[in-house]
Amino acid sequence: MGNLAVVNIVNSSPLTYQPVFGGPSAFERVISWTRLIPEITGVVLLADREVELPGEAIEIQKDSVDHSLTSMRVIRKSNWTDKILIEALETAVQGSTGLDEITALFYVWGDSPLIDPKLSEKLWSLHYKYNADYTFADGYPLGLTPEILASTLPKRLLPYAEDRELPPSRDSIFEVLRKDINSFNVETHLSKKDLRMDRISITCDTQRNLNIADKLYRQGATDAESLCEIIPRSQLLLRDIPAFFPIQITNHCPQACSYCPFPRVYGDPRKGNLHIETSKFAELCRRIVEFAPDAVFGLSLWGEPASHPDIRELIDIALGPSTSRTRLLVETSAIGWSYEMLKNMALEVDKRRIMWIVSLDAADSALYEKLRGKGREEAEATAELLVGLFGSSCWIQAVRMKDNEEHLRVFHQNWKNKGAQTIIQKYNSFAAYLPELQPSNLSPLQRFPCWHLKRDMPILLDGTVPICREDIRGKNILGNAFEENLEKIWNSGDVLYRKHVADVYPEPCANCDEYYTFNF
Repeated sequence: MGNLAVVNIVNSSPLTYQPVFGGPSAFERVISWTRLIPEITGVVLLADREVELPGEAIEIQKDSVDHSLTSMRVIRKSNWTDKILIEALETAVQGSTGLDEITALFYVWGDSPLIDPKLSEKLWSLHYKYNADYTFADGYPLGLTPEILASTLPKRLLPYAEDRELPPSRDSIFEVLRKDINSFNVETHLSKKDLRMDRISITCDTQRNLNIADKLYRQGATDAESLCEIIPRSQLLLRDIPAFFPIQITNHCPQACSYCPFPRVYGDPRKGNLHIETSKFAELCRRIVEFAPDAVFGLSLWGEPASHPDIRELIDIALGPSTSRTRLLVETSAIGWSYEMLKNMALEVDKRRIMWIVSLDAADSALYEKLRGKGREEAEATAELLVGLFGSSCWIQAVRMKDNEEHLRVFHQNWKNKGAQTIIQKYNSFAAYLPELQPSNLSPLQRFPCWHLKRDMPILLDGTVPICREDIRGKNILGNAFEENLEKIWNSGDVLYRKHVADVYPEPCANCDEYYTFNF
């Protein structure tokens, strides 16, 4: 009997293989950790088909042959998805015939520089004691512990992964298992302090995460226990490079929704005729990628993206080359799109890097017109097309408010029957600028620093960067993205963030309840 380490280096960042914390790389540290796994019999790397193995892995493979150390195998695939991941885990188990019979898989990402041996041992004790199918730690930052899977689990998970076509994420295994969680023996080790709301990832997948990990490490956070002590008192360290860049590309929209603040401030969007210049958008995207290589672009901050005459070109610019780490979110009313263009796009772009949110709000014709105006038939037809073309990269959205509260169950069921995913989004009063139409108060009991101040950098049509999307009247302007250095603009938001950390919330933050909502 023995255990197998499975190390995921799929689509890994170059940061994974660079020295960290003044010592070995994250990958080297993970490989060193695998040697501490109880009854370890082998290491399996999950890797992209075309990518060369890091030098450390090659050396370990040589050592495995020459000195009979822990064996290492590599499973290579192209276009990894959750489904392919589960299949690869089963392949790892089956490919171990001839070695000791495999008891469990210790699954970890290769970019985790502070994987904790003591916490891993606690998980293994829990897993072994209760003969679990799946064991994980909860409440900790990501990157500190493995997930432990019984060797029989991947095969049992295969049917649940059939429709999982998105790239593997940190929670892929749990999300697949969760489809029928009561059929599995799941054990959990809970952190003494629940840090989930901080959404910290001690990983080397992005410069942002590495920067935050390095800042915490310098404060003495070197393992799970010390991180749990230091993070709650180090909130100032958690604002780093922004992740989400919602950009306004047009001031035109075919609808003037009843709950949208834009018409009150800027006038009827149906009469809008301004669009960002394509060359100016391209230059902005280039500078954003230099600043935040893993940026998620959002089209459009205000206005309907389909209204831009060069929308297809803008989408291609935001996605960049196939080697880019950027992603794109398109939020649309689903009115004004060329079906031929959408069909061609679905064939030509990497669908795993583009996300669609279609705002419909109601299934009932009269209610739709009350909330959004004309165009329901076109919007629903386009929404069905997008679901068919982009599958799990597309969501149908309704904003939950008093007017449609009673209709949301029907809305959700209608789209579920069509094979679509739905989002029920909370109503936003834009810091009390609009009437309060939220059916119930969902705010946490205790306030904390705003997620949007930490992660989002909105950019208006003229380049203006407000402190956040909710500052619809532009009372707090950080700068102009067309004219000023992006990092300088972003850093000027530290002043307000420091106030949040000190539990001080000036206008417009005082009346805003969007602080706990999260984009990317």
